[in-house]
Amino acid sequence: MSPRRPLLALAAALIMPGLGHVYLGDFVSGASLLLAIGLGVPVFARLALWAPSSWLCYVMLLGIVVALALYAGSALHAFRRAKHAPDVTLHSFQRPTVYALYVAVGYAFVFEPASARARDRWLETFVAPSASMVPAVLPGDRFFADKTVGQSGGAKLERGTIVIFTDPNDPRLTFIKRIIGLAGDRIDITGPRVRVNGADLTLGPAHDAFAARHGLTALRERGTNGPYTVLWPGDSGEANAPYPTTTYFVPAGSVFVLGDQRAHAVDSRAFGPVPLANVKGIARQIWFSRGPNEGVRWSRIGHLLG
Repeated sequence: MSPRRPLLALAAALIMPGLGHVYLGDFVSGASLLLAIGLGVPVFARLALWAPSSWLCYVMLLGIVVALALYAGSALHAFRRAKHAPDVTLHSFQRPTVYALYVAVGYAFVFEPASARARDRWLETFVAPSASMVPAVLPGDRFFADKTVGQSGGAKLERGTIVIFTDPNDPRLTFIKRIIGLAGDRIDITGPRVRVNGADLTLGPAHDAFAARHGLTALRERGTNGPYTVLWPGDSGEANAPYPTTTYFVPAGSVFVLGDQRAHAVDSRAFGPVPLANVKGIARQIWFSRGPNEGVRWSRIGHLLG
């Protein structure tokens, strides 16, 4: 018989899920807890993509809460078991080297690969650093991006979709912009007027509070899944102004992207069409938002993008 110290059981359970139970001699329960907690959030990430779009961030929040509750509950359970049954007959695996191996295996073969798969193939969080996508995306918006683009049955790229991608000329830079053209499209930009294959995307003026405060012109554009608002300099509403026309052609395997705040965006007008291989995901839903002057923007939590 050997004493099992409650504080050591608690500390072990906090270091790695299930380790407290292994310390108490219950390897099966420990390993089960490790798998349940390690795989819990990735499983909820996949479920979130199957749920209705408006539920995405709430399903993920539920997954995090469940994982944390199970983690805290398992640590408390290990503490109580050690307190009420301080003496146990030691098994061969109840020694420091096995505990260290358990932690290493848990991290290398459960937590790291599970979180990497969820992040690389299903959902990843991003934060908007600039105002190039105002009014759809504000600086300080934190949102989930759907990473299933290009996978069988995954998300589809359409005109009007907001995407996250790496700069075609510098993969160290990540941008968020809106798709305007798909492979094979001809894009004509004449001042604030945008045409795709000869058809106007521009629908007419729109009301936007940000535009009104900053002396900008707000216009509505047509997307596959509905209209959205873009901003141009204040005099862009002059329909008969003599603007030059710039034409772009979107090659195969690429998309053409523009920022919604057109005068303050570095986009395909500067670096050209974006190869599909550079597209990392589709912006789906804001899970948190905080501005430099406003503080937490509660009204934006749960806001759908696109």
